[in-house]
Amino acid sequence: MPKFLLDENLSHETAEFLNSLGYDTKIVAQFRLDGANDEKIAEKAATTSRILITLDLDFGEMYSLGIQKNLGVVVLRLRNQTVESINLALKTLLDSQILKQKENYRALIIVEEGKIRIRKKS
Repeated sequence: MPKFLLDENLSHETAEFLNSLGYDTKIVAQFRLDGANDEKIAEKAATTSRILITLDLDFGEMYSLGIQKNLGVVVLRLRNQTVESINLALKTLLDSQILKQKENYRALIIVEEGKIRIRKKS
């Protein structure tokens, strides 16, 4: 089962939601990374084997450039960024079974309304 790290642009309520579903989920503040730069957050996600969940498109670029090895990222590209909308989008992702495949733990997954895209490093 995947473990998650939520970027600071996501609510602790989303961490609680994922934890209630049985997923080991931490927020960056639990690693004392409040205000840290993207590279440090990506490094922590990679070194703790957690998939980073974020609203920040820069992490998608960081993934594509291969700046951090072993990084898995879920980028939420949602018009409605309420906690409820974010939790629903994550539930849809989890229900899709995409993360049942361990190779997707190190993929870039982009979640939009009604669409999930996966990009893997070659």
